[in-house]
Amino acid sequence: MPSVANDTIPSATSPAPPKVPALDNTFGAIQLGTFVGLIVYGITLHQYYRYNRSYPGDSRVLKGLVFVVVLLETWTTVLSMHTCYYYLTTNYFHPEVLENGVWSLNLLPVSSAVVMLAAQSFFARRVWILGRGFRPLVIVVSMLCLAEFAFFAGKAASTEAFTQYSFAKFSHYTWLVSTGFTLAMAADWVLMFVLIYILHSNRTGFQSTDSMIDLMILYTVNTGVLTGIVDLLSVIFAFYAPQHLIYIALGIVGKKLYATTLLAALNSRNSLKTHGHQKSPYGNSMSREPVSTRNGHRFESTHQSDETSPAVFQLKVVGAGGRPSAGSASDYMRKEDNIHDIV
Repeated sequence: MPSVANDTIPSATSPAPPKVPALDNTFGAIQLGTFVGLIVYGITLHQYYRYNRSYPGDSRVLKGLVFVVVLLETWTTVLSMHTCYYYLTTNYFHPEVLENGVWSLNLLPVSSAVVMLAAQSFFARRVWILGRGFRPLVIVVSMLCLAEFAFFAGKAASTEAFTQYSFAKFSHYTWLVSTGFTLAMAADWVLMFVLIYILHSNRTGFQSTDSMIDLMILYTVNTGVLTGIVDLLSVIFAFYAPQHLIYIALGIVGKKLYATTLLAALNSRNSLKTHGHQKSPYGNSMSREPVSTRNGHRFESTHQSDETSPAVFQLKVVGAGGRPSAGSASDYMRKEDNIHDIV
């Protein structure tokens, strides 16, 4: 009868356990990207809660867009967590599995591409409304966004990921991923610089309006630079180190930043409202404020908007006797009329 020792203790002739390769710059990077992505996802949920509490009167289209973005962010979070669990827990003792892809990792570019397209569409609409002269450029940016979506969610990323089962084979197609990141970065930076130019060119010289414009420029720079830097790093690692998976980790974080920047822009309306206007340029109400007196004229600005059309700031120039001054209004209304509502 065999002893207990023979049943529980492996003999000297037992095969050695398989050697597990170093995972620091591959699945270790994906795990770190998932951890950071979870932090950003928590910030997104907090912003979504604030948005629902602060802006219940927003249009159904905008609310639907935000809901879809948050829902997709939840889905991409589940995909990235499943990827880590599959490789590092379920198959921890099967290193040969590390060479092959898994369905959750393959589907990650699809969901991320939809989030990117939704967020970029929102900011492209902002440029479309603010600067009519830049509408041809918005069309070009829209084409870049659609091409970017095709690279990430179409044949470039998804189909090749499912057909090339091993990472070694798919490494020859990482240039498609880097191209998608390049298109996303180009669209983000173009939108950011155009928005900054439009906002800066519409400075009126009145403190309340210029303070609001300065804040809008600050929000635009903060959100655009952050996503642009992460996309640039993703391009560099996908192009120069395709054998590593650092570009995937950066992609997990970068795509979640799009949802965060979208909600940050929407939630910034209350902050803008406290700097000189009873309603920010993103709001849906009407407010009137007295402006300074110059050369015997009193200036009053009116902000009006509704759910379907952009709000317009109009400047009324009143003479010393309380009568409208016809000749002076055109000098000051030109820039003030270009500040439109976005939402």
